[in-house]
Amino acid sequence: MLVRREQISPCEVELEIEVDAEKVASAYDDVYTQLGKSVTVPGFRKGKAPRVVLETFLDKDVVRERVADKLISAAYEEALEETKLDPFRPANYELIHLEPNEPMRFKVKVPLEPVVELGDYVGLEVERRVRAVTDEDVQAEIDRLVDETTPYEPVTDRGVQEGDVVDVEIRSEDEPEDKPQRARVRVGENLPDFDKGIIGMVAGEEKQIHVTYPDDYPDEKLRGQTVVLVTKVNSIHSRTLPEVTDEWVQKLFAREENEGEEPEGDRVDSVEKLRSLIRSALEKAAHAEADDVVRAELVNKVVSGSKVSFPEAIVDEAVESELEELVGTLRRRDLTLPDYLRHTNQTLDQLREQIAENVRKQITNMLVFREIAQRENITVSEEDVDAEIKQLARERRVPVETMRAYVESTQSKSMIENRARRKKVLDFLVHASNIKNVSS
Repeated sequence: MLVRREQISPCEVELEIEVDAEKVASAYDDVYTQLGKSVTVPGFRKGKAPRVVLETFLDKDVVRERVADKLISAAYEEALEETKLDPFRPANYELIHLEPNEPMRFKVKVPLEPVVELGDYVGLEVERRVRAVTDEDVQAEIDRLVDETTPYEPVTDRGVQEGDVVDVEIRSEDEPEDKPQRARVRVGENLPDFDKGIIGMVAGEEKQIHVTYPDDYPDEKLRGQTVVLVTKVNSIHSRTLPEVTDEWVQKLFAREENEGEEPEGDRVDSVEKLRSLIRSALEKAAHAEADDVVRAELVNKVVSGSKVSFPEAIVDEAVESELEELVGTLRRRDLTLPDYLRHTNQTLDQLREQIAENVRKQITNMLVFREIAQRENITVSEEDVDAEIKQLARERRVPVETMRAYVESTQSKSMIENRARRKKVLDFLVHASNIKNVSS
């Protein structure tokens, strides 16, 4: 047997293997003998048809496939012993030549252990910019709080005005057989033509509203088009925003206490204390955001400064897994993969490459983090895994035991370990870097 070896990447070797003609002839004999025992040839007893008859009676492609399967596995194992290679994943082969009484040739790409050459990861220079919280930011949060806590009341004595929330039924005049689409809209936040047309309508009224879509409208089919929308107003709701006073604040937090929500710090019973509370929360969020940016920049510096190689077979496996998961999710929603591709305006090949690109980034990051953890002796304990499970339970708002059972049933403990390891490596990088606080 001849073996030609070519290193095509740091973690992938291509072998071209040639199997002797004698072994090929013997394999053909064995396959014809085996198949001959299970087929009935007219004019012959079962298993007694001669080879020359079987060659014309049996499908040559089936015979060829059986011979290839019989030879390739053994030849591959022998080639691995000869080349001293230790595959990291199962390999795929490419059959080059296979004919009776001739040498068989095939190629196989052998995936090897990933290779990581770390760049600098200690003493990195990073700026930490904390966004300043302004009075305008605080006021915007108060405005949002007022907006979210002020209920709408039904309107029965007038027509639609700007700022109202209106329950409507809408259908296109060009498609009268279509079922009207129900929607709740806030007047002043829609296309100008629609808002202008609905103002003044009363509950129960139906009218045609001519709407011209702008040239930059997200749906390309509607850009620049004028459509007649048959619109019926079912109900109108309005509200009057309250003045932000100490009394309003007291009522707001009294309601939250009744709902079981504890206000932070001292009792919030004045506008001044509310502003102070909001400012504190915004500043805390700004610091957390700055920390996240620092961590992201550290990851980018470490990964971009490292050289990482891994067999493409890992990516292929992950892509197939994600596609299967996507198909399952779509099926539960009574959709198909072609439906999804039409909606996202892409081909299957484009979707595969999009997934593959994300997978390569994830694998690269994971391998870099794993290498740092090995060098710095950063380990993950059962306590770390348990803490991550509890954190996931909090994030998904499920009982801890439910999340623990899910991890066990889906065999996703390694994913939890990777998540815990990533956090510990990130903490190490932060403490090992020179982080300079900069005002923003």
